[in-house]
Amino acid sequence: MAKNEVSTLKKGLRVLELVKNHQGITLRDVMDEHDLSKSTAFRLLTTLEEMGYIYKSHTQYFINHKMFCESFEKRSPMDWTSLRSIYQAANNLQMSTYIGKVDGTDLVMTQILHAPFQKSADTEIGNRSKLHQSALGKVILANLAEEPLESLLEKMSLERATKNTFQDSQLFRYHLKAIREDGFAFDDEERIVGIRCIAVPVFRNQEVIAALAIAAPAEQISRSNIKQIVSKLNTGSKAITKEIETLVNIH
Repeated sequence: MAKNEVSTLKKGLRVLELVKNHQGITLRDVMDEHDLSKSTAFRLLTTLEEMGYIYKSHTQYFINHKMFCESFEKRSPMDWTSLRSIYQAANNLQMSTYIGKVDGTDLVMTQILHAPFQKSADTEIGNRSKLHQSALGKVILANLAEEPLESLLEKMSLERATKNTFQDSQLFRYHLKAIREDGFAFDDEERIVGIRCIAVPVFRNQEVIAALAIAAPAEQISRSNIKQIVSKLNTGSKAITKEIETLVNIH
């Protein structure tokens, strides 16, 4: 050991780096990775948690990105990639999984995961489409309050992406009402021929902030499995909201 080296600090920093590099890590993982006793690993993790550098969800520890930037709320859309609950949702769904947000009259992709759901599809993040062309955009629109919804609808031009894209504004309004009642949106090859998409809203403080969706070849999504997919998406959406709240409330 170097003359001025502090062994406990070094262990703590190694544990912090380990948590940073994983999408959720357990006490056992830390013990095994650094050959630590259970009590030592627990004390290090607890100290880092108490100081706000990491946080715990169920049995796993995650890096608290809020400690390394001014505010979770002010981070760029790319930072949706730091939310670990999206990885868990994708693994549960076993289909390409997406998060999208509104930017003007566009839907912007902020996180995309393809099998084996371990890395973000970075080259696709930031891709844009018109809100009315996908399940992601439609489910966000359907859950907006009346005033912002009307403001957006007035600005939107219902451009066709495929022959299935909505172009009748009145019919589209009725469609949004049905989506709000159903709790999910279905995109039947409306943006890309051969691809179907199902999306649910992501809420915070009872306001829609994004949408969570899966997309797959049309033959993989049918009436027989829509209900199951929606249930898994809703579970994922709630987990994302909970993680955001945990990050925002960490002091």
